[in-house]
Amino acid sequence: MEIRVSKLNAEPFGKTDIFLWEQASAQQTIQYLKEAYDFFSKQSVKESYKVFALKVIAKYLTKAGFPRDQKALNAATLYVVNRMPASYPNHLSKREFAERLDVSESSLDWYTNSIVEQLGFFILRDRKNFPYYIERDGTTFAVISSVVKVFVEEAIVQGLADIRPFDIRSVVDQILDMLITKLHIIPPVFRRDLSMKIENDLQEELSQAMI
Repeated sequence: MEIRVSKLNAEPFGKTDIFLWEQASAQQTIQYLKEAYDFFSKQSVKESYKVFALKVIAKYLTKAGFPRDQKALNAATLYVVNRMPASYPNHLSKREFAERLDVSESSLDWYTNSIVEQLGFFILRDRKNFPYYIERDGTTFAVISSVVKVFVEEAIVQGLADIRPFDIRSVVDQILDMLITKLHIIPPVFRRDLSMKIENDLQEELSQAMI
């Protein structure tokens, strides 16, 4: 018997929208990335950060097109990629960062907000209210989402089967213990902010469901 596998609903591994040239030609984008790489090199940026920053820029260009201020976009991209949760503590202000890269603070702020909005970065804040960014299509966010899904689904079925009452606070605490204490995906300083974000999302989602 011949078995055929349907690909109608299959998602290819490594799917990306980097090569969707809707806002600019491929050649323009390639040239921009080369110039951005030169900019990062002059700032003595680590190679891994350069590649990460180039990826962010490539995605941004496909969403928003070419910026009016290329240098400010490059600076804002570096600001974002230098503020991953693992970089904590990182208390360099935007003003100090802008001065260091010789761009205006207002331009840095505008392009940072535009990157976050266009690419949907997830934001966590430390106790001093400094922002830290997580890619929604990156590894860290994928792990967070996966852990949340597993614990929530287990808690829901336990509640439905009368094994254990569904307690959203208990579920969130279990999620945070896994992410922070066991997997070390997120530094402990972000526990409070991440807790509120997860609990708020779950409250909103569960309010629309019948459990």
